Amino acid sequence: MKSNRFTKRSAPVLRYVAALALAAALVFPAMTPTDQKGWFPFPIPDLAGPETANAALDLSFLSPEPAGRHGFLRPKGETLVDDRGVAVRLFGVNITDYHPLMPKEVAGPCAQRLKQLGINAVRLHYFDWDVEPSGILNKDRQTLNAAKLDQLDTLIHQLAQNGVWVDLNLHVARGYADMPPGWDRMGKGLDFIHEPYIQSQMRYARDLLSHVNPYTKKRLADDPAIAIIEINNENTALREWNRWAALPPAFSDPLKAKWNEWLKKKYGTTQKLLASWGQGAPLGREELLRNADLAGGTQEWNYEKNGGGEGALECLDGQGGKEFRWTVTKAGPATFSHQLQQKSVPVVDGQSYTLTFKARRVGGGPVAVDLMMQEAPWRTIAGGLCDPGDANAVQTITFEIANPLGKALRLNLNCRNQPGVYYFSAFSLRTGTPPALDPSQRFEDGTIALLGSRFSKNQAKDYVDFLLDQEIDYVTRMKALLTGELGCRQVIYCTQVNYGGGAGAVREGRTGDATDAHCYPDHPSSVGRQIRNIPLTGAGAESLSALAGNRLAGKPFFVTEFDLNPPNDHTAQVFPMLGLLASFQDWSGVFDYAWYNFGTGPGTNFLKSPWVTVGDTAQMAFVPPAALLFRLGLVKPAAHRLFLDVPQATAAAMTAKSAAGWDAPSWDGAGVSAGTPWNRSVAMRLLPGAGPVVASEKSAQGLRGLIESDSGEIAFDRRQEGRETLTVNAPACRFASGIVADRSFKLADATLSFQGPLHRSFGQAMVVSVDGKPVSESAKVLVVVACKAEGTGQAYDPERRSATWGKAPMLSYPVRARIELPGAWTVQVLDGGGKVKATREAKDGVLAVDPADQTMWYLMTRPAKP
Repeated sequence: MKSNRFTKRSAPVLRYVAALALAAALVFPAMTPTDQKGWFPFPIPDLAGPETANAALDLSFLSPEPAGRHGFLRPKGETLVDDRGVAVRLFGVNITDYHPLMPKEVAGPCAQRLKQLGINAVRLHYFDWDVEPSGILNKDRQTLNAAKLDQLDTLIHQLAQNGVWVDLNLHVARGYADMPPGWDRMGKGLDFIHEPYIQSQMRYARDLLSHVNPYTKKRLADDPAIAIIEINNENTALREWNRWAALPPAFSDPLKAKWNEWLKKKYGTTQKLLASWGQGAPLGREELLRNADLAGGTQEWNYEKNGGGEGALECLDGQGGKEFRWTVTKAGPATFSHQLQQKSVPVVDGQSYTLTFKARRVGGGPVAVDLMMQEAPWRTIAGGLCDPGDANAVQTITFEIANPLGKALRLNLNCRNQPGVYYFSAFSLRTGTPPALDPSQRFEDGTIALLGSRFSKNQAKDYVDFLLDQEIDYVTRMKALLTGELGCRQVIYCTQVNYGGGAGAVREGRTGDATDAHCYPDHPSSVGRQIRNIPLTGAGAESLSALAGNRLAGKPFFVTEFDLNPPNDHTAQVFPMLGLLASFQDWSGVFDYAWYNFGTGPGTNFLKSPWVTVGDTAQMAFVPPAALLFRLGLVKPAAHRLFLDVPQATAAAMTAKSAAGWDAPSWDGAGVSAGTPWNRSVAMRLLPGAGPVVASEKSAQGLRGLIESDSGEIAFDRRQEGRETLTVNAPACRFASGIVADRSFKLADATLSFQGPLHRSFGQAMVVSVDGKPVSESAKVLVVVACKAEGTGQAYDPERRSATWGKAPMLSYPVRARIELPGAWTVQVLDGGGKVKATREAKDGVLAVDPADQTMWYLMTRPAKP
């Protein structure tokens, strides 16, 4: 007789399989092709060749000399300058994965085309991800492959010859030997604190940077065309800082020894440490959660889904009582897309609490458990991270409440957008905390454990300070290798300033020659690659504005990754909106992500990835005008600067508030509203010691209403939701973007009018003087008008949040517009290579943008004024 193997233990697994099947149906819904009637092809080559030779639109004059001709770029205050003291702004793109190792015969055409389009910087990224032939590594994953290195050398040489500087990334994706089971394949976090991995990075840096490029006859360390060296992309040991205790002894023991030495140096005796950390307090008898035992089902509990995430919360008969089964079937667009909550938890400022519950999971991932504000500014007050396995184990999280504003707080369990099935039961929240130390732990014996899920506020502060010291020591050693042993003179910094929350800002402020941040206002979800499909003038404005708040005063600031990822309908906004904010804030460099990425490489002529620019002709069309805007400084920098003064100890304490490690100084909490970066310049100042975070002045400029720059050139009109626009009225640049269908914009002596319907009412027009003179005096003006582009037959789900890629040729939406400029002009209709395909006169200064022209590019020319 066959046994019945369907048991209660296997039931959750089978239910999870069924949930995944449902998720697949939700994530990959039926797709409908866009009605592309009347759309026209406008291919823009990414490689120089006959179709781009002697083109009318060629910005090569912006880079008349090889990169590095006048020495290394170096910081002078917040500006990059060369050896002449001439300021340089980097307008760049990322070339990633195996494409920094592109075939040698296409390196020259690639570099030359970048120069023609106005790009003067390339970030070489992620090429350490694999062994040859895909990556630069030999089979041992540690040493460099000579043939692949030769391809990298070729590209660096060709970029330099074409006036394109290089940002060289050292560690991005290379794994290490003997990593712990289940750890991130790139070794993230561990390689800041585990000595064998630090030595591996040093060996890689020596091998790469001491290597002589046969085409430049220079070591990479000596090549001034390499402007920037990034040590370790998007990395920190401060993220999820309570995970180190669970590592195997080979990893945790050395860190534990350093932890005990650090404590001994700070406190001297365990008794003094206990006086700081506290002896704990007996747990209270009163249960503070409502329906803690779940006898009332889901009553008092709320499953909040954001941005289209899908799932269900059920209360079932579980192992020993009622339990929640939280099935997350469809990821949303953000880490907060799925949250399980109980609101208005009665906790008090200054009091300590202990939360216990049982948990297990099938699939999914670690769960952030926080007490956070349930109203603006939505800050996390305290929290931790638990990683339930399959054993239904008790989880313990301790909280110390600092809520002087008296905001209502909620208990928040966040699966961080990881689909899976999560089980919870036996909740209890009570006053009091267990003792900070087990009686057997003494640093005199080296027995004080690394922190897990249970810790006091002062324990957490010490632990984050300890990890921050380890990170600073790591960066200091890496920089000593680069600048001392190898003699590098490039701009060097570790990683992005927001990695590690407030403590990350301290790390970069203390160690970096410059600071850097990344931003993806509509990052594709981890499952299904779904987006919200939002414009930067609409819901994406919040992320773009917040990006400015990452800048540290006194250092050059870069944004080395930014994108509004396809299949977003508004990708045309990427280069002009980023370039505009960077110009107004006077940043030193911006880089789109990514020119080439994995399957989309040189010669690609249609869009087939959410991570690339090449092929997305609506985005590519605005590269030249945005390059002119940013590199020639056609928009004035802000006249006034608002500072956020952040004491360093306070910044580190923010990272300690929650084990997730992302908490950072709040501009809004200091009285600076989100729209301020469009009104004036903003930057953080790191101060010594502790104390409150204080703004140099208040700003009530939110992201609603009419936001005007203090230069008088930018107007961000967000007075009416669904009709947001941004306009620029500068002498050498006029620009209108957003919901512009059937609308007209009078910008000084120019008028930009959009006629008839547009796809989702979105459109964009940019008028830029090619010679940098005011439009009224210029002899050559570039006009770019577009809505969107997509591959032939590209199809979307009903909400346009995901797509199946089309095929070549890329098709452009037919925009009708009227551009009125003062004076008489000759209009040159350009093809995607920048060559003139038709000419007509505009004696009245009126350019009629007609889909029959089948172009996004026009040049308006006239004889130069004497």
